[in-house]
Amino acid sequence: MSVLNKTGKEYLNSLIPENVPDWKKSWQEGYEIGKTITIAETPFKKKYGMSDVDYRLQRAKEGKISWKMNMGFASVDDEVAAMKAVQKFNDETGLRVSFVHQLPQNLVGTPKEKRGNLPKALGFDLDKLEDWERIMQAAEVQPVFGDNHLGFPNAVYMTINCMKAGCSYQGLFGTFQQVAQGCPDEVWNMNENIKALGIVAAKYDEKIIVNSNADDSMPAYFSDLVSYLAWAKWERYVVSDLCKARYSFSFGNLTTNLIDKAAVWLAASDTFRKDDQPGIEFLHANTVDHWDHHLHSNYGFQIPEALMMILVERKYKTGAAYTSVPITEKVTIPTLQELLDMTGACQRAELRADDYMRLIDWTTIEKLRDEVKAHSDIMFDNIMNGMKEAGIDITNPIEMMVVFKKMDPTKFEQFFHPSIVNDGKAYVEPYLPAALWSVADDMGKVVAERLRKQGYAEKLKGKRICVVSGDLHFYGSFVVANVLEALGADVINGGNSMDAIDVLDIADEHGVTDICISLHNGQALPYSKLLLSLAEKRNAKYRFFMGGVLTSFVNDNDAEPSDVSPILQEMGLYTTGPVEELVAKLAE
Repeated sequence: MSVLNKTGKEYLNSLIPENVPDWKKSWQEGYEIGKTITIAETPFKKKYGMSDVDYRLQRAKEGKISWKMNMGFASVDDEVAAMKAVQKFNDETGLRVSFVHQLPQNLVGTPKEKRGNLPKALGFDLDKLEDWERIMQAAEVQPVFGDNHLGFPNAVYMTINCMKAGCSYQGLFGTFQQVAQGCPDEVWNMNENIKALGIVAAKYDEKIIVNSNADDSMPAYFSDLVSYLAWAKWERYVVSDLCKARYSFSFGNLTTNLIDKAAVWLAASDTFRKDDQPGIEFLHANTVDHWDHHLHSNYGFQIPEALMMILVERKYKTGAAYTSVPITEKVTIPTLQELLDMTGACQRAELRADDYMRLIDWTTIEKLRDEVKAHSDIMFDNIMNGMKEAGIDITNPIEMMVVFKKMDPTKFEQFFHPSIVNDGKAYVEPYLPAALWSVADDMGKVVAERLRKQGYAEKLKGKRICVVSGDLHFYGSFVVANVLEALGADVINGGNSMDAIDVLDIADEHGVTDICISLHNGQALPYSKLLLSLAEKRNAKYRFFMGGVLTSFVNDNDAEPSDVSPILQEMGLYTTGPVEELVAKLAE
């Protein structure tokens, strides 16, 4: 049975890069670097007498989930102060935030020599080893450096410093699939990541682990949660089978159904766990169901989710950590107090866990777990066999990574999903539907119908509009594109993580002057300034419609970002809230 049809084979084959370096030589270079690294002891290890990996295993034996937060303030000084405040919270409450996922600015993932005048986003800079060390030594809470480390082009530098400072979990491998600012040479980018995997492989006996979050990479485009696990098995193949490093899996941002979430969690844990390490690093709270109004209502769905995670961990003992998300997540960059409020509320749900434990029949979850494992095995085989059919060297991680980076992510399931390849269906039929796409699709249909009744289809029919996301978030731009297409507009969908210059290139290529840009990472002001500067040099007139979370640090000493919508309006850009408001302005 052939996995791919002729068109699919030709498409993937056309993405195979030329002049791929000897990956084994690059890996060995990294391995030799790794052997020279001495890993610092952190306050966390001194407190508990064990590494954070062994701590998770100990918690698993006790049936206790660990607790984690995301945090990324304006400077290293602010981050250090916040780490100390988290420890103070633990001391005062008796609760236990064990891990803090660090969110440095996106630009650190780009090597210094390639940054040029690229706009900075929110988050602290990581410039020298001392920056990692100060954060790692700040408190008895263990920092985890994932974002903009391994997975990004600056992987070698980031991995060396992160590891030296005492971090056990390295990067988010799947983020190689994101667009890195200032780094268009994908072969070079992937080669740097293979070196970084060599560095980590050298510390196998010291339990240094490559982590990956499915929702930050290719699976964010998937319609089926089964595809998540199949993709992760391919990641593990690269990280562990080819590059001899440890691997762990994380997910959850885009999953709303608690039964499905538990099933995928357990399937992944069974797949990736080893006797001496958990298979899961973190489970992220659902970010799909957050309201952008009446914000305190957002406690209402996350605390039950946390309770469910507590119960599953008590039963199955996986060693996972749960990352809570504050109530303001959808509208602004959260404050430290908001972060602590949510983790405190979630942790206190443990008080009622015994009451609920007696009520649960685990049969449904266990049945789904086993089905996810079986279907994902089939899809993984499809991925590997399909690549071979297309002439891709499946023993060369650089070649595979470049192909997957360059391909249209919406084609992945069309090429490899069992419902199409094995069952002969015309369209993907998900076994466990992913929430994001179904929610976005339903929302788009409702909004489009409402706007159609208001006469906007006639006003937008045939109008050429470019829709892009300036960062990795694409949910909003996906809804916007769907609504505009439903109203008859000719939409050029530029994708996500688009640099300002690439946005203009796409618009010029298609002769488009109306450009809709979604931004969420606090880069609204510098991104917009660069956009206008580039537009002026082209002597072209565009209409820019900016949406998302339009925040930035306005002054160097600002402790928190500000809404910069008024500033953008003064600069001549349109800023919009709901899709209806955007459509009305486009129709003018």
